[in-house]
Amino acid sequence: MKLYENLGSAVRDAPGGSQRIATIGFFDGVHRGHQALLEELKAWAAEVNGESVVVTFREHPQAVLGAHPPVPVVSLEHRILLLEREGVGSVLVLDFDERIRSLAPEEFVRSVLVDGLGVGGLLMGFDSAFGNRRLGTFDYLEEKRDELGLEIRSAAAELLGDAAVSSTRVREAVANWNFSGLEKLLGHPFSIMGRVVKGDGRGRQLGFPTANLALPGVSVPPPGVYFCDVLCLGGRPHARHSWPDLSGENRPDGFFRGVMNIGRRPTLTEGKEAATGSSYDPDVDTVEVHLLDYEGDLYGQSLEVFVLSMHRGEKKFAGVEELTAQIESDVRARRG
Repeated sequence: MKLYENLGSAVRDAPGGSQRIATIGFFDGVHRGHQALLEELKAWAAEVNGESVVVTFREHPQAVLGAHPPVPVVSLEHRILLLEREGVGSVLVLDFDERIRSLAPEEFVRSVLVDGLGVGGLLMGFDSAFGNRRLGTFDYLEEKRDELGLEIRSAAAELLGDAAVSSTRVREAVANWNFSGLEKLLGHPFSIMGRVVKGDGRGRQLGFPTANLALPGVSVPPPGVYFCDVLCLGGRPHARHSWPDLSGENRPDGFFRGVMNIGRRPTLTEGKEAATGSSYDPDVDTVEVHLLDYEGDLYGQSLEVFVLSMHRGEKKFAGVEELTAQIESDVRARRG
């Protein structure tokens, strides 16, 4: 997959003699609704022997529109990785700034898609709208298709139960830690991705070294101890081109089983444990992962943590010995 950080780089790399087929959206979480749209996008591109292109935005448009933006399901870096795994040809990341905001839909289509990217077809989600005042709906653009010089199609909604799969439903499932619901919405285990930063080394002192993850404002499950699978992505998280098989015997390089702690470490900090079901608070909670049977230095690397199940809630123990005994029990349970 080709990644373009701005329109200029995408224009310079436009394929000669073939057209691009594009879709536009934030694609937060790349859930099953997004996946169905991307499958249709790739099929259309194959029809015309062209390239599938996803146009997305660095920040949530609501942050610029003055509304209170939702906490993203995943970071931009993680979103790009998930899009790559879906097999799209290229991704263009735009800054949703005042210039983009003020463009009429037809101006956006002409300047960015047609003249910029050489797009011959635009696939819109069932509820897609873009441009100034979100006038750029399928019906609006369909009336202008000849004027704009491109074909426009609309994808159907992907339903789960009696409602469309959406990023809002994914965020709600994370907050409530509805594990079965999350996997149904995503079509795969929920994962968080972060870069390993230095901690205080207390886990290593206890005999269970942990990787401390820096998470840039994304959806995180409530405080507690979780069983997980961990994929070490190194310094280039976009190098994984397909979904890893985490269930079979041929697991990818860099795969480890793990135990993750999300919370306030009340035994070590002498603070109060998080209440059961409370929301993750980035100001007071940490995310630490112990990788079973791993030896080495993870600092600076990106880890993708697939959250499998909650093992127990956060608890304040009487002392370090009791905490260590509980961690030993948690690790034994993870080994099965």
